[in-house]
Amino acid sequence: MSERTTRDVILDAARKLFTERGFTLTTIRDVAEAADVSPALVMKLTGSKAELFQAAAPEAPILEELDRPTEPTGYRLVRTLVERRDSGEFEYWAVAPFILQEAADRDAARAEMTAGFVPRIAARIGDDSAGQARARLVVTLLLGLASGLRTFEMVTPDVIDSAGLIATYGALVQNVIDNGEL
Repeated sequence: MSERTTRDVILDAARKLFTERGFTLTTIRDVAEAADVSPALVMKLTGSKAELFQAAAPEAPILEELDRPTEPTGYRLVRTLVERRDSGEFEYWAVAPFILQEAADRDAARAEMTAGFVPRIAARIGDDSAGQARARLVVTLLLGLASGLRTFEMVTPDVIDSAGLIATYGALVQNVIDNGEL
């Protein structure tokens, strides 16, 4: 197996495990076993667990959900996170805080994440202000929702159904988009 092919196998295994188990419960040893390589090789080819995750995960959160073009953006953004939770799909927003926590250089990781999140949201909501405060508030709300859904499991379907969650949390996000406040 060439190094590139081996790396691809490792990233595929990591992507699957991170999606199924999440960042915290996936270990380098698990990834190595799934890829049929040694943990040392995983580390050599990918670096730390956080670097492995970043290599295996999409570069930035997927925001494009165009199947509901008439739905306001805040509701669409929330719907995306809720539907991914409901289907068990991977959720970058929920794992981002863990990546930051494990980064060797947290300031650089924070800057990289901010550069990945804020401009895309700002463009989506039409926030062209200097500090992009509305976009930063929307990002904060989405990070909180993702953590509440995936990490803490505070808003499970037995607490509030998906439609109710989208309506309620979507209204919060939409209010920030429309008015720049909570």
